[in-house]
Parts: sequence; C-alpha cells; structure tokens
Amino acid sequence: MIRTLKAILEVRGMSGANRLMFYARKLPVLGKLIPASVYSETTLKRTLSVIVHILKVLMAFVTKFAYLGIMIYLPVKFIGNDIALSLSVQYQLYLQMLLCISFLTAGVSSAVILEPKRDKYIFVKLMRLPAERYMRTTLTLRGISFLVTFMPAMLVFGNLLGAPLWHGAVLTLLLTFWRTACEALHLRVYDRYGIVIVKKTSWIWTAIGAGYLLAYLPLLPGFAVVESGMLFNLPVVLGVLVLGTLSAVYIARYKDYTNAVDAVTKIDDPLLDMGRMMKEARVKDVATQDQHYSAEQQNQGQFEGKSGYAYLNAIFFSRHRRLITSPIERRLVIIGSLFAAALLTMLLSQSAFTKLTHYLITALPTFLIIMNYTSIGERLCKAMFYNCDLSLLRYGFYREQSAILSNFRIRLLRISVLNLIPAAAICLAVNVLLLLSAENWGAGDAALFCVTIVALSLFFSVHHLFMYYIFQPYSTELNVKNPFFTIVNSVVLGVGFIAMQFKSELGMFAMIVVLSAVVYMLAALIMVYRFSGRTFRVK
Repeated sequence: MIRTLKAILEVRGMSGANRLMFYARKLPVLGKLIPASVYSETTLKRTLSVIVHILKVLMAFVTKFAYLGIMIYLPVKFIGNDIALSLSVQYQLYLQMLLCISFLTAGVSSAVILEPKRDKYIFVKLMRLPAERYMRTTLTLRGISFLVTFMPAMLVFGNLLGAPLWHGAVLTLLLTFWRTACEALHLRVYDRYGIVIVKKTSWIWTAIGAGYLLAYLPLLPGFAVVESGMLFNLPVVLGVLVLGTLSAVYIARYKDYTNAVDAVTKIDDPLLDMGRMMKEARVKDVATQDQHYSAEQQNQGQFEGKSGYAYLNAIFFSRHRRLITSPIERRLVIIGSLFAAALLTMLLSQSAFTKLTHYLITALPTFLIIMNYTSIGERLCKAMFYNCDLSLLRYGFYREQSAILSNFRIRLLRISVLNLIPAAAICLAVNVLLLLSAENWGAGDAALFCVTIVALSLFFSVHHLFMYYIFQPYSTELNVKNPFFTIVNSVVLGVGFIAMQFKSELGMFAMIVVLSAVVYMLAALIMVYRFSGRTFRVK
C-alpha cells in the first residue's frame, strides 16, 4: 500500500505542477517570461509538485474551517445574537445543523467510493494499477485526511460556542466513522442492485434540499431539537464507532472493485467511449434543432435587421431558450414560494412575521451572496461554450479581437437583462413584505434597497462573463481546470461573506456596494478589452 500511495501522490503532484505551469504561462504579463521548455525541467517540476501537495494540505484545512465557519457557525451566531439566544442554545443549533448537513445530507451526496473521477481513469485504465489496490489506498488516505483536517475546525468552532474541546474531538470521530458507514452503504447498494447513487441527480438534489431545509428553517425561531446529550452518550458513540469499523472492514474486503471502477469511468473515458459520446452529443444537438426549427421558422421576424455576430447570438439564444428560461423560471418559483410563505407567516403568527421583516431590514449584506446564486451568468457561459464557442473557436476569424469583443458586448447585454428579472422579483417581494409590516420603511429605503440589488445583479453579470473571457476555464473534456478561475471566484465569495459580518446603515452600505460594483465592473471591462484576445481560447 505504501508503494501504491507513493506512486499516486507522485503522479498527482506532477499533474498539479504541469497545470500550475500551464496556467502561469497564460497570465497576461508574467506568462511571457515563462518559456515552453519549462515543462522539461524535471527538478523544477518535482519542487513544484511538493509545493502543490503542501498547498493541497493547507487548502484542506482552510476548506474545513470555511465550511464549518460559513455554513454553520456564522448563521448560528448571526441568528443567535439577533434574537438573544444563550450560548448553550446556539451550540444546540450548531449541533443540529451539523447533524443535518454533514451527517445526513453529505452522507448521500458526498460519497466518493463510486464517484466518477479522472484519477480512477488515469490510474486504473491507463496505468493498469489494480482497482483493488487503488481504491483501498485512496479510501484509506481520504479517511485519515478527513479526520485530521476536520479536527482543528471542529475543536475551534465548538469551543467558541462554549463546548469543551473533547466534544470537538468526539464529533470528528463520529463524523469520520459515520461517513465511512455511508461509503460502505453506497458500495453495498451498487453491489446488490447495480445502482450508483451519486449519479441519481434527482435523489441527490432531493436529499440536499431536504437536509438544508431541516438545517436552516429552525434557525429563524431558534428552535433546537438536538441536544448534546443525544450525541455525546456512550451507546451512541460506541454504536457509530462499531458501525464505522465494520463498514471499513467491508470496504477493505470487497472483491469486485474492477466492475465498480468501470461503472463510473466509462463516461469519463475519452479513448474508449469518445465515439459514443460524440454520437450522443450530435444526436442531442440535432434533436434540439428539430425541436425548435419550426418555432424559428414562425418567428423569423426576430432575426430581421440582424447580421454578423448579432445574428449568430440571436440564433443561439433562440435555439437554447430552454437553457435560459428554465433557471429563470426556477428562481422566480423559489422567490414566489418564499414570498407566499412569508405572507402565510403573517396570517398565522404576527410575532414570527415581525422577526422576519426585522431580519429583512438588516439582511442587505446577505444579498451579496444571494445575488451570486440568483445570477444565471455562470450557467449561460457554460452553455455558450459547449454549444457554440467550442466549435467556432477553432476558426481564426472567431478568435480575432474584434469578433471576441463583439460577442462579449452582445452577451453581456443579454445576461444583464436576464439577471434583472429575478432581481426585480426580489425587490418587489421584499418591499411588499416590509410595507405590510409595522417597520419604518419609507420610499428612500425602498429605493436604496432596489438600487443595491440591481447593482449586485449587474455586478455578477459582468463578473461571470469576465471570468469566462479572461480565464476560459472549460476544457474540451467539459471540466473546469483553471485554478485561477476557482481562486478568483472564491475570493469574491469570501469578500461577500466577510461583508455580511459588518453592521452599517442602509444608506452607507448601499453606497459602498454600488461604488465597489462600479469599480470592479470598469476594471473587468478594461481587462476584457485588453486581454481577451489572448486568453479566450479552447484548452
């Protein structure tokens, strides 16, 4: 197992070093200083591979802190301080959310034993490493790293809520052994019924939706069902530890890993299944054209007066209307459902409605995050790449600066208009609820709120398109591989989460958000106009 682990880590490190050098050479100024011969520098690549492994370890710790802090601790503290909950009650809410998200939801959605993964294809299919050795080694590594990287975050956040340090250690052990049992359950279901649960997207999203609702809905009234005594008692702890140990033995003794790996690598196998994948893609593309052809013939007037790239984009948005309208409709349904739930709360409990409206008045910083997920920019950029740019970028005329900027302007206008639809629905819903409440909410406050929401909507419209044209993260294998794309997105989200912690007047916060959005959008547009001709390529 040690030799297998060493080989896996060496290949992963070299692969990470290659990717780091590749994207470093794509940087606007620094990239010109790095020659192509850098790939042949074995010593440098070994050094970079060590750096890559160190960064991965550090990132593992950081992500655990970010997950527990942003997803669980901060919401608990925000609500707890807002409605004056004691520290012990906040800790019960923390445990309740941890149980719903990390134990139940993640046990269904985050299992890796049957996860389609590029590593499995490389090591098992290309390098001919026995599937049993690969799976046992990687699962052992993941279990140990999961335990080690989760422990500090669990100790810190539990202690901040007044829990003893041993609570954090026991929680980490329980979570590790529980997730091992979930991995074994996924493997057992596949072995018995041939079902790969992580590929059943409807099941996964149902579990995620139910788990997050159970986690976050009780926060508003501060309603905690789970108590520390329910988790930290000897029968429960021993039961989970025994269950996890038996599951680990089952995983270690499982004999049919070859078929299990085959079941989740066929779709990722570009050598064996490329012909089938391309055929299915072409059939699907033709079906889409046939489905919308008659509608296009009947609506030829919408293309009148258009030529060049305006005509091209009009055809694209017409033929892929479903990819555009469906996410907008889902967002409007969610907004409408939440609005209806708030009205029902007003009818059933005036005190709960008062808490809700008071929260809405102070919740403007939260919309820094909400508007990111409300935007359809990232989804639309992916659709444009897969269905349009992937083919056309192979032609020189399409990679010219004038062509790129022309498409960018047309798409930016369309994405901005589309994102303004859910933004307008949010503005309408929030203002109606506040006008129906007893809160002091005047026309000036409503105007500031709407201006901020619109500014955030435009900000994320520019941001997602800017990220697409400057980093172009999508590869021909339909994966996101550009680390700078992930880093910049994470920084933007991190700034949003940090801003949520500041308390300021509505007018001051609105002014800061609008000015920051304007500065960012201007900088992004300047970078697109200067560098997109070199960065917007098929990788």
